[in-house]
Amino acid sequence: MEKTFSEQDSLKLINEMISQARDNFQEGNTYSSIFCGYIVAATAFANFILLHTLGNPNLSYWIWLTMIPMTIISSIISKRQRKSAIVKTHIDKIIGYIWVAFAISVGILLLSIYGTAYAFKSSHLCILITPVILIMMGAAQFITSIACRFKPYLYGACMFWCGALLCTVCYLFGRGDIQFIILGICAIMGLCVPGHIANRKAIQNV
Repeated sequence: MEKTFSEQDSLKLINEMISQARDNFQEGNTYSSIFCGYIVAATAFANFILLHTLGNPNLSYWIWLTMIPMTIISSIISKRQRKSAIVKTHIDKIIGYIWVAFAISVGILLLSIYGTAYAFKSSHLCILITPVILIMMGAAQFITSIACRFKPYLYGACMFWCGALLCTVCYLFGRGDIQFIILGICAIMGLCVPGHIANRKAIQNV
């Protein structure tokens, strides 16, 4: 006799998938975000220092080429973590695709802004890069927090959004260089701290 799948069964299955997705993140899947968080923070702080020490401040922005190897290494870490997961859920895949979409969006954003800046011989649009990236990071982290039901990710999303607003305030006061300090702090507080909290919970649950 075929067993009916009730509404309660559906809710139970969804909750189990969410719980498993959260456990997967807490059992090491945060290493990629922690790694990226520290690399972005270090690069942002270095950019701020170089901006005030180099003879040609514009050369300081080349340091962001470190994002290329960071992305490659991060993807390798993520692949290894996915392979080590005992149970993979559809929510795990969705969370992964969220951050893939974020990376693609950042690439398109940079191409669009730099392309427009080159076409109009003006770099004014470049001031949008940091706050827009922070807004997108906040959106990706917010969706991740909802999918995993893990509040530290939600707090991280709020940190990114607040950082975007602070960047705008700095621009209003003519201190656009402070955006790199803001970005570095947001990367640590929005990516690294939630990741460490998740890992600590995983160790405690073992």
